[in-house]
Amino acid sequence: MKELDFSLATTEEIMKELARRAKQKRREDMQYYGDQKKFATHIGMTYRRYQQFEMNGKITLEKFIDVLRGLNELDKIQGLLEFDDQSLFEEKNHKKKMKHPYYFDNKKYTKEIDKDTKIVNIPDVFG
Repeated sequence: MKELDFSLATTEEIMKELARRAKQKRREDMQYYGDQKKFATHIGMTYRRYQQFEMNGKITLEKFIDVLRGLNELDKIQGLLEFDDQSLFEEKNHKKKMKHPYYFDNKKYTKEIDKDTKIVNIPDVFG
């Protein structure tokens, strides 16, 4: 079966694909994981809820983590949202050094500023 490209799939398609993969993993080693009922009991989920998950992919994140833990697959999502410290450091330094124009006595100047600094140009209404 062809793998689903998550970058092109809808949320519902991804959910169904994750359920299909969990079901396939459970079935590959039925002797270890058991049938739906035994596996659901093993992970602390009702049989009906787990059965629904395998059919339509709908499940809470909390219960999905329980499914992954039950299938001994939890370690595979460990690095899912990790940041590379070096690239984060470089990006932060890049953002800090921006040149922003400002005006004084009708002359344009530039100043290095932190990108996160909010610049508000207030007109001189008293001049």
